Amino acid sequence: MENDFDAKDLIETWEAIGLVNPWIAEANDPTFSKYMLKRVSTLRELELLFEHGNWCLGQGFYFKNLCFINQIDDGDEWLTIKDDYAFESVTFRGIIKKGEFEAYVRRLLNATKAQCINLEY
Repeated sequence: MENDFDAKDLIETWEAIGLVNPWIAEANDPTFSKYMLKRVSTLRELELLFEHGNWCLGQGFYFKNLCFINQIDDGDEWLTIKDDYAFESVTFRGIIKKGEFEAYVRRLLNATKAQCINLEY
């Protein structure tokens, strides 16, 4: 699946959400900002990035209207944001090992706001 979504109107919102997160706000090498949020072109690319691991605190990736910001230095704990709300903290390595990454992200993309907030996706 390709990323054909223009997220330019969401970047500052995602930055603001990250800055109020107690773990991400602690990022200092480098300091968290919207410039740490990188657009990902395909689901496969996103999967490879998560599989790689060893990301700094505050590193973020976005695919369509989903944004993932690392909450643990060198870790795999991603604050998950859709549109203008954070709703989950996801560890992706297990999802990837089970071969469920693409299906998982597709469920996030298709879920309504209420489903996301209630973790029913």
